[in-house]
Amino acid sequence: MITVQVNTPQQQSTSQFEQAALKKLEVQGKWPQFRNVLQQQPPILKPSKSSASLSKQDYEHYFTMEGRNTVSARFKRFLPPIDIKVVTFCLVWYFLSAISSNITKVILKQFPHPTTLTEVQFLISVLFCVGTLGLINNNRWIIEKFPLGAIPSRDKFHSERTTWNLLQPTPKILRTVGPMGMFQFVGHITSHQATSVIPVSLVHSVKALSPLSTVLAYRFIFHTKYPTITYLTLLPLMFGVILTCFSNNRRTSTADSFTFYKGLIYAFISMIIFVSQNIFAKKILTVKPQGLPTRSKPTSFTTKTSCDDDDEEKIDKTTILLYCSLIGFILTLPVYMVSEFYNNSLTLLDIDFTIFSLFLLHGLTHFCQAMLAFHLIGLVSPVNYSIANILKRIVVIGIALLWERESFNANQGIGLLFTMAGLYAYDRWGMVKK
Repeated sequence: MITVQVNTPQQQSTSQFEQAALKKLEVQGKWPQFRNVLQQQPPILKPSKSSASLSKQDYEHYFTMEGRNTVSARFKRFLPPIDIKVVTFCLVWYFLSAISSNITKVILKQFPHPTTLTEVQFLISVLFCVGTLGLINNNRWIIEKFPLGAIPSRDKFHSERTTWNLLQPTPKILRTVGPMGMFQFVGHITSHQATSVIPVSLVHSVKALSPLSTVLAYRFIFHTKYPTITYLTLLPLMFGVILTCFSNNRRTSTADSFTFYKGLIYAFISMIIFVSQNIFAKKILTVKPQGLPTRSKPTSFTTKTSCDDDDEEKIDKTTILLYCSLIGFILTLPVYMVSEFYNNSLTLLDIDFTIFSLFLLHGLTHFCQAMLAFHLIGLVSPVNYSIANILKRIVVIGIALLWERESFNANQGIGLLFTMAGLYAYDRWGMVKK
């Protein structure tokens, strides 16, 4: 078969042009280099993260730490899972608690009236809660900035026109928040009494025994079974706290043994009270939304209580803090009046501008850290909250040592290392998954 190729004038001119170009490249000796360039594979570019054709394998390779064989990736795989939200809340909580605790000691040195301080603290907390709810009620776009359960639901804000209607107590509020108000009353009275006679670092070292108290309470009262590893991982943590406590205060205990042990008893009672409050509060603060929120229709705060009817909602944390402080203020008032009767003069007359400013700063930091504490109680289990609480104690103890200008000895360093090792061991092996 004979094939005849017919070239049009345009094809002939193109073919002649290509032949001329190739001859020119061959003459110049550049054809081998040009051919090598054409034969090379194109470079592999990093795909776009928003590309529709991006496969899961490419996403993990280019956009996750696990896909990279780096030191940071290996270090991240070694660490336990980290919840950024909880960690951020804890760090801010630690900072505010350290400021609040040390300001308490400063106030009690210049104003040695712990009952009056407790009464003023409750009053300032009530004012901050009312002010916060009033601000949100007048600027309702702020509702979106608060996490679920931190403030009253959107529906409640829309149904109530005034802040007073929003704050009116209900039988459910009085029934659930009443016991917590009594916890707050006894806990703050004993805590301030302890802080007035012993160092802040020692008070928080005693309170750091709360995880063990929580585990024992759940084991013997609620018959909750924990694995043996949970108890074993808590042992170095407790040993570190006790070593830090008594190595720091061994020389101060001999100066006035009665005052020293009285402060220890007050601190221990305060720890027991707040552990009981945390166990009770866990049942009314845990947030379990019924459905996932959508963009078109925001989900209101419709969580269920374990002790009430299914149609009832849990109380938000701001309302809880408000009524806890209000009940604490009412319960502290008789104690305050009796203490004023035995004083030579009215303690309120001893408040000057400096002490008043410290009162306001103390009230603000206490209000903020209390809100964060209530939020964390609703996010984690009681034992995990106690572990976060003991880490807060360590931060407060460390800052208190710097604040009080105490010498940092080897026993304190060993105690803190044991405590940190116990925290890590519990988080890795002793935590009970719920």
